[in-house]
Amino acid sequence: MLQLGAIAVPFALKRSRRRRTLGLTVTAREVRIHAPSWTPRAEIERYVVLQHGWLARAWARMQARTSRAGAPAANEVRYLGRVLALDIRPSLFSEVRRHGGTLRIHAPHGADAASLVRDWLRIRAERLLAWRLARIARKLGRRPSRFALSNAQTQWGSCTRHGHIRLNWRLVQAPLAHIDYVAAHELAHLVHLDHSPRFWAQVAALCPDALARRAELRTMGASLFQV
Repeated sequence: MLQLGAIAVPFALKRSRRRRTLGLTVTAREVRIHAPSWTPRAEIERYVVLQHGWLARAWARMQARTSRAGAPAANEVRYLGRVLALDIRPSLFSEVRRHGGTLRIHAPHGADAASLVRDWLRIRAERLLAWRLARIARKLGRRPSRFALSNAQTQWGSCTRHGHIRLNWRLVQAPLAHIDYVAAHELAHLVHLDHSPRFWAQVAALCPDALARRAELRTMGASLFQV
């Protein structure tokens, strides 16, 4: 735990051989400390102490944003921007089916219903995200060399220099417009592997209201990562 004034905040230290500088990321659940693999622990601790003021403010903003975004209640789940009510029923076998605005979960006694819901979302994400990515790839005239789902805790997508694109399965909770923005963002990296003005022009060509969709996704993002 990291002590920020009167608040104890969970933290994770992530070292990487590729990283060259120290850095911090604040999520809805924890503070992440990024460091080159060779950096001494004492140097990392000094860096974090110097950043305490910023960390406290960033953590407070993140918690306020999460509260405003309003994560679904325990008896609800988001799917393509719509809130579905969970209807959990006892059963000898596990099964999850959608009925209009309800997600009906048949589960044996003691089964983890939340895990069944996540599995249901992942299954739908694999087909749906691949479909939206392929749809925009046709518009670009290029396609990724490989596509896979991601389970990242802070990123919606990624694209490597080899053209491998990953999209976070949690995106399936968001409206199609926001999914298309992330797909366009990552596909634009097939042309420009940076965030230069040319890159953003390419994103805009694939998704004309990209900046608005990006802002909306940021607003709701914290709640979607809680699943």
